[in-house]
Amino acid sequence: MGARLPDDTFQCHAYYLENGSNGVLLDPGSPLTIEETLDKIEQVATLSDIRYLVCHHPDPDIAASLPYLSNRLTRDDVVVVTEWRAQALLKHYGHRFDYYLVEDHDWRIPLAGGEALEFVLTPYLHFPGAMVSFDTGSKTLFSSDLFGGFVPDSAVLVSQDLDYIVESARPFHQHYMPSRELLTAGLTHIQQRWPDIQRIAPQHGHIIPTQLVEPAFAALKEIDCGVFALADADLDLKRLLRISEARARITEVLLTNVDPASLVNAINVILSGTHDAREAALFIDLPDVGWSMWGLGLAKPVRREPNPAWPVVALPGSPAALLSIHTRDDDHPDADLMRMLEDMSTTMRPAIDEFVDRHAQARRAAALRTEAMTDPLTALGNRRALDEAVPVGDYALISLDLDHFKDVNDTYGHATGDVVLARVAKVLGSTVRGDDGAYRLGGEEFLLCLMDADEERAVAVAERVRSRVSELGFLDQGIDHPITVSIGVTAAHGLARDGFAEALQRADEALYESKETGRDKITVHLDPALAGA
Repeated sequence: MGARLPDDTFQCHAYYLENGSNGVLLDPGSPLTIEETLDKIEQVATLSDIRYLVCHHPDPDIAASLPYLSNRLTRDDVVVVTEWRAQALLKHYGHRFDYYLVEDHDWRIPLAGGEALEFVLTPYLHFPGAMVSFDTGSKTLFSSDLFGGFVPDSAVLVSQDLDYIVESARPFHQHYMPSRELLTAGLTHIQQRWPDIQRIAPQHGHIIPTQLVEPAFAALKEIDCGVFALADADLDLKRLLRISEARARITEVLLTNVDPASLVNAINVILSGTHDAREAALFIDLPDVGWSMWGLGLAKPVRREPNPAWPVVALPGSPAALLSIHTRDDDHPDADLMRMLEDMSTTMRPAIDEFVDRHAQARRAAALRTEAMTDPLTALGNRRALDEAVPVGDYALISLDLDHFKDVNDTYGHATGDVVLARVAKVLGSTVRGDDGAYRLGGEEFLLCLMDADEERAVAVAERVRSRVSELGFLDQGIDHPITVSIGVTAAHGLARDGFAEALQRADEALYESKETGRDKITVHLDPALAGA
């Protein structure tokens, strides 16, 4: 829907997505082109259909028409689609529209038929918050400045000549893109996000058809960018180039959304090439955990606060996060290196936020799982927990049941009964160790599972439990007699998982024998396979 300006090789294209009464106008343009653009839209739709004004970045050739559109588009719900960094500049055009920040809407605009216009950031290409978008229906990449060029043959809309496309794009990218490393990282990220691109529609230049999409990506990655930035470089050019390269490589790492351990290891490898930093460490003040450190060679974080002697770069946002830099001479790192990292702090933050969100989700999931596996009264494992932790191999089972517990509930009340259960459970919980397990299976029935234990050890543990329970006092609950337990013991030797039910039944039978022969005692039922040994 763009307009061709006479005698101007820098043509600016607008695109329109028909979407019923929620039409999408991409990169509307400037006062030089907007009237012709709107005239073309009216050939396929009405201006009242326009709902979304996408601005892939805030340059005038994209967004200077916003004040004009404030008068021409009369709907109250028209929004400017952008990202927060571009929003800070777009408001200075003095338009009336509200904003639709893509990061608040899952990086997409819903389209008819279940399709969507999806967005990804292409940082520093050529604006910090620059974006590109992808129509999932037509498989079209709206690439903004990427793949754009100075076009002498402005009459051609779709070009079939790859060499011509690349040569038109070369001077534009050399002037406007900061480095080939950043350009390559951005292009690679786009391909990973949308591997099924069928055409490329840049804001400048020509539309690139399906058969040239992959070759165009490969060719664009070979263009040297930012070459004119070297003209006024510092005298220590090699050092600055090393820092610049480190920035580009860190940016590429960030585009892969890595976890903190991988991020820190990558940053350490990259900074080692500057011949200045010896070690970088990442500190995050994790909710419910506290300061945690990821450092060189650490696969998992350790609980550690930042070293106040090390220079740090604070990553904006919450929770607090710091990138700490340790140098070879324990002095402050190179000022240019620190400035580069400080400039990148905002870019690093999304990776940290994503990890913190995953961490919080994992903790919530773990808490829910623990709740589902825990008896709320006694804090011991429940039957579900036992089903999840069925033992195999060598182990012993101690099945126990409180004697005359129904009388306790009937005489003293269920509240007192709950106190008795909780105190007995505390004895059981303090008895198990390591991989052992303690479970409340229901009512007054409990089970201890002792790993790598034989009958002899199990009997010793059972006697300790029986004795300690009988010594518990409940005078504060009005109970003036001991509470006792009956216990059944068995052991399993080299048993497979499907043999657990049999072992549990053997322990329960021993328990019932204890009850039937006097209570407050221990009965052992041997594994039949070993009974005659």
